Amino acid sequence: MAGRSTLAKGLTALAVVLAVIGSVTAWILSYEGYLPGDAMVRSWQAPNDRAGDGRPNGTWVDGDTAVRSRFDAVTGFGLGEGQDGRKLWEFVPPGRTRICGSARHTDASVLLVAYGQEGGASRGKGCAAVLALDAKDGRELWTAPRTVADGGPEQEEPFLDAGSGLAVIGHNPRAGGDRTSLRALDLRTGKPRWTAAMPQGCGPRTFSVGGEQVVAVLACGAGEPGDDGFGETGELTAAAFDLGSGALKWNVPLDARRPVDLSAAADIESADPPVLSVGRSGVSDEGVAFVSFGVDGKPRPAIEADGIGMSRAAQTAVAGERLYALEGFWQKGQRHRLVAFDLTTGEEVWRTTLDDPAAALSLRGDRITVLGEWTTQSTDITDLLAFDTADGEEVDFRSFRDEVPHDIGAVYQHHGRIIVAGSGGGSTFTAYERW
Repeated sequence: MAGRSTLAKGLTALAVVLAVIGSVTAWILSYEGYLPGDAMVRSWQAPNDRAGDGRPNGTWVDGDTAVRSRFDAVTGFGLGEGQDGRKLWEFVPPGRTRICGSARHTDASVLLVAYGQEGGASRGKGCAAVLALDAKDGRELWTAPRTVADGGPEQEEPFLDAGSGLAVIGHNPRAGGDRTSLRALDLRTGKPRWTAAMPQGCGPRTFSVGGEQVVAVLACGAGEPGDDGFGETGELTAAAFDLGSGALKWNVPLDARRPVDLSAAADIESADPPVLSVGRSGVSDEGVAFVSFGVDGKPRPAIEADGIGMSRAAQTAVAGERLYALEGFWQKGQRHRLVAFDLTTGEEVWRTTLDDPAAALSLRGDRITVLGEWTTQSTDITDLLAFDTADGEEVDFRSFRDEVPHDIGAVYQHHGRIIVAGSGGGSTFTAYERW
């Protein structure tokens, strides 16, 4: 009897040990993405750029085509069945010109780029030609000249956008003293549609075409022209123009209490509704405030966000009356947060603390997808997390089995796959699917 009891105890102990080993093994396999339902696996990887050839100035996913624009070429990659990121077409700018700008968005499968000669506006060169390309096959639809002022600095902010059937071009505001420098063309034909009614003494810094209006950040100056091209003193304002006529709908200060001077960093997060990010004290890497506007340019309460810099990529998204943002100080060892704000009140709706540093987010429908880094030493992307937009509850967690480019320019979602666009290091597009 004693022998049987000892044997039973031994078997029980062995079973416990095996169960623990099995549990640990299963956890490791799950965390590393080797169990069904827990993994992200690479579907395909588009051909890389040549090493050392520079960073892209634009990426898009339009229908079944992913497009990447760099200084030397615009290239389309196939996303359709059986194409697996295959190179479909390529446009190379003529002669010794370079691609020097691109639109924020595509519309009706048309994308816009600008090209010109090296040297900039001060040498009478710069981004002097705008080209419309069919995103599906790379066909050239039309070209149009862009005014580049001799003797003035080239416009550094985005000066092209597409939307609502329009191609909108920002011309260098110093050209011939002409400050009315925002013009719209028909997106498919290039036929002129309107010239914006620019406020006196103002020129566009950057802009975005929405479904209801064109939203712009304007640089408005006073006094004699200075080095900035607008005046010795001045401020940044937010403005909206009518889609049909280019008429000015409203023009208001970015900050109702204190002028935001011309050195400040400002960008447009959304045109519908108008949401802008403004660098604090004109410093782009010390975090931002988000300002939004209602009907007739009525300002809404500002949103102060911690740990978000103007140089971020894929860190914010706007949908309806919500702003979603990744907060963190972007240093290893720091906990990051996913936060939702109500644009109408400026109040926080919910906040989720992330276990891992966050690299990028993508919003689609009622889910926010976040790419995370597991360790505090590595820059490798290892995790995919999904959250419900309503309350921030985690609804999915998976581990990447294959390598993900850590230098992320944008994250797209296409037919259930996650497509990562690289922002440097030669990586173009890589697709992953749930397994």
